[in-house]
Amino acid sequence: MLEGGYSFFDFDNTLYKGRSRYLILDFAEFLDGKSCFDPVEKQKIKSLFSSYKKGFITRHDFGVLVVESYYRGLMDIEVKKIQDLAASFWGHIKTEAWFSYTIPLLKILNTATILILISGSPIEILEIINNTLSFNKIYASMGVIKNGIYTGLTWKEMATYTAKADVMESLSKTSSFDPATSFAFGDSESDYPLLNSVCPQNAYMLGAVIGDKTPGKNFGWNYLDQEEEVLNSVNSRIITLFQRDL
Repeated sequence: MLEGGYSFFDFDNTLYKGRSRYLILDFAEFLDGKSCFDPVEKQKIKSLFSSYKKGFITRHDFGVLVVESYYRGLMDIEVKKIQDLAASFWGHIKTEAWFSYTIPLLKILNTATILILISGSPIEILEIINNTLSFNKIYASMGVIKNGIYTGLTWKEMATYTAKADVMESLSKTSSFDPATSFAFGDSESDYPLLNSVCPQNAYMLGAVIGDKTPGKNFGWNYLDQEEEVLNSVNSRIITLFQRDL
């Protein structure tokens, strides 16, 4: 383990490919098919994704509204039922969940750093997935639960720049991570707090829209478009830093 070494990851469109590249959308559609999600909210989520991709709403508003719509869609449903369906969903989608680099990248960095996931995706499905991924800590979106039932309210969203910046500020005070031996991976402006927390040479912008990624070039980050570039780039960086190939 590298002294002070952490790896900070976004999830959607960074590690997760799935059917839409967004876990919250894929899971909402799965739940709707099981009659365990408000179909009106599912359509709102799909509309929000369309509006965001067309540039009609900001990344911040998109993140907040999608998470709020997701938890409204779960209103009056038992948490246990959603947890069971999360396991079923994962069993169906796990063979198509990842980019080609995802699992090898996590294995490489798990040997050298502490893995931290900071994602706007819902905690109830990420906890199931983490049985495979083994992140040391997960920061994710959460709903308000009362007596084992979703109330339809959001307790915490982790999809925006502001939310992720708050986590990174807290981690900088409670965890002695070294920016020189730590890595960060994201795909959009909401992940800037992760990438800004490490040395620019250890920051990776992956799989984002060109307009989103271009500012990262000015920060000296790694700007990778091809899946096959990722492992080679990270391994090369580790060799440069520590004179050893992982």
